Amino acid sequence: MKKSYYILLTITATAAVLYLLGNWVGRSFGLNRQQVIRNIHEAYGRATDAFEAGQTKDLAAFFRHELDEVNLKRIKFRLDTVSLHSDSIVLQQDLRYFSDYRKLLEQHYTFVCPVNDTQGVHAYIQNLRAGFIGKLLYMFFGTIVALGLLLFAIRKQVDIIRRQDELARMREDFSYAMVHDMKNPISSILIGLKVLRSGKVDDKPEKKEKHFDILEAEAQHLLALANKVLTISKLEHGQLLLDKNWIQLHPMVDELVHTFTAKAEKPITFQVDLQEEGVCADEEYLKEALSNLIDNAVKYSKDTIDIQITSCLSGQYTQIKVRDNGIGIPLAAQRIVFDKFERVITRNEDEKKKVSGFGLGLNYVMNVAREHGGYVSVESIEGKYSEFTVSLPLPAENEEANPED
Repeated sequence: MKKSYYILLTITATAAVLYLLGNWVGRSFGLNRQQVIRNIHEAYGRATDAFEAGQTKDLAAFFRHELDEVNLKRIKFRLDTVSLHSDSIVLQQDLRYFSDYRKLLEQHYTFVCPVNDTQGVHAYIQNLRAGFIGKLLYMFFGTIVALGLLLFAIRKQVDIIRRQDELARMREDFSYAMVHDMKNPISSILIGLKVLRSGKVDDKPEKKEKHFDILEAEAQHLLALANKVLTISKLEHGQLLLDKNWIQLHPMVDELVHTFTAKAEKPITFQVDLQEEGVCADEEYLKEALSNLIDNAVKYSKDTIDIQITSCLSGQYTQIKVRDNGIGIPLAAQRIVFDKFERVITRNEDEKKKVSGFGLGLNYVMNVAREHGGYVSVESIEGKYSEFTVSLPLPAENEEANPED
């Protein structure tokens, strides 16, 4: 969920906690035993006044109504008939001070209301404590629930803040890596331009042509970096339109093998076994995705590089697999290896720092696969190998597949 949702939840929970705590504290002081006694006494006084004035004939019902009006719905009582000639009866006029009816109600009785010349009625309060304990319990449990929601919202916000800090760190690493990787091509271009402008190679066509080749290669490298960032942004926002056609895998893979073999700085061998020779995809983006997987295998390789590229059918998908004999990926890192700005975690942090890249390659592969309606997965054992599988759906039956020989 979004951060704004948890902020709103935190504000709501905080308001609820403050409200409930305020009410709870207020109730604990306001609805204490003395206040409950006062409310019961006044409610019974209003009920008897109405009864004596002839406004009601049902004293019990009116007393119940008056108790409900002062939030004493849990109070239970019964009306008892007593003789007015008894020495133990207490009439309303006998109660002049709070201490008088407090002592009476602490014995669970109210004053006597005469009903004729010889008899009267008084109320026996059956559960005096319910008047204040019940309300406090409701407020207490409500506060516990609100505190739980508050703690949940705070925890979520802490997780979001931690994740944002992590993203900020990764963006900082990305910026550093991007500047570092762009610095060399830019430096090479500037040096090449300086040499060409000086005229030192005007009479040496071969060297001049070599400098132009270097300039073009470095410019293409910079353009590829910029295009990769832009493509990922478009993929994430669903703004990229794919031109899917039936394409042959052999020419694409052969070109990639030739390119990486030519520029490899370590001994490298490729084993290619394409059981499924065609796939329905956008050739440009699929080629770049496979290039990223091969480049990843080269970056995190050992002294010698052995890369296997295979393809096969699996259900309704064409699977293209790139397997290496590199350092592998720790199990804990496999679930985040496709995240943006993430880079493969090695045991040797110094070795990790030497590996160039922005942490965009595998994220690019994932987004390209998703845009095709497929997915990418990884299988790896640390210190032995990593195998990435790009699964792309077969074309629908009504789509024409035109494999080329």
